Amino acid sequence: MKLAWKELKYNWKKYLLVEIIVVLMMFMVLFLSGLVRGLGSAVSSGVENMSADSFILSDDAEKLLTVSNLTSDEYEAVKKEYGSSAAPIDIQRMYLQKDKDSDKLDVTYFAIDPQSFLNPEVVEGQKLGDEENSIVLDDDFKSKGIAVGDTVLDSASGISLQVVGFAKDAMYGHVSVGYISTDTYASIMKEVNPMYQESVHAAAIQGSTGSGISGTQSYTRAEIIQAIPGYQAEQMTITMVEWLLVVITALIIGIFFFVINLQKEKEFGVLKAIGTGMGSLMGMILCQVILIAVCGAVIAAALVAVMSAALPATMPFSLDAGQVALVLCAFVLISILGSLATVIRVAGIDPAKIIGGDFQ
Repeated sequence: MKLAWKELKYNWKKYLLVEIIVVLMMFMVLFLSGLVRGLGSAVSSGVENMSADSFILSDDAEKLLTVSNLTSDEYEAVKKEYGSSAAPIDIQRMYLQKDKDSDKLDVTYFAIDPQSFLNPEVVEGQKLGDEENSIVLDDDFKSKGIAVGDTVLDSASGISLQVVGFAKDAMYGHVSVGYISTDTYASIMKEVNPMYQESVHAAAIQGSTGSGISGTQSYTRAEIIQAIPGYQAEQMTITMVEWLLVVITALIIGIFFFVINLQKEKEFGVLKAIGTGMGSLMGMILCQVILIAVCGAVIAAALVAVMSAALPATMPFSLDAGQVALVLCAFVLISILGSLATVIRVAGIDPAKIIGGDFQ
């Protein structure tokens, strides 16, 4: 370690350049990691943050909440079997307006029973109650100039909705969620379609589901999230790019050290000639790699954390400590593996050739 540190200090300009490259590339990797989680949250957080473990859908819904449709008999059978552990949910993409002349704002209604476990916690205002035509919005709507106590307009039905609170991280399919009661949802749908017949898209269940009810199929929350259109393709693509960059960045460290140590073969030959063991030389090389990799990773993580705090709320970016730790540990490990080529090269140096001047 002492020899490694002396070498780093002596050639600090050369190693500083390597460190800067590592910091920049790891910053990009961690930014992508936050983007992966942020985009995933923008697609699924409305479902992911529900206090439900599974969902019961119609058997032809193919795991999609928005296309499921439970009949009255099917939902009554669900309620009879699960009691208060079951709650209805309807999901509908619509538009809101601050007033008749303002621009339309995308919203995904989550119609729930306010007395059920699906009623979300709020970060401002109060939770959804039984008051007629009230709504709890995702806090992203605050950036659009909406505040608690405001009245917004459902653009399709013309029904006015009173904003009573804001929830956090409530998105579905990249659209912010608005929580309304099942009665309010029925009123909106009847205004839009006079022939509307009340039904339930799905039933959310706390705990595991049993053998199933005729005409229905149960799925875990994870299965429902995976089935949201675009979720898997988006996550797989960006995650692949993220891990590819981890490997490339780690290998760049290995290549830099290989080239740097290639220029020092005479020095290594002399060290071996005066009795320095291969274990000591290998320890020096690995210590240098670990110091460069760990320092670069820590600095990059700190920069990303600062940037995350400065990003606007509309930016789909979210850092997960566990994921960041996994990426950093993988990066350091791959960096060490990438440096083994340097160790093998140094191990093959013949001191006699170096001292005798027969160096090629």
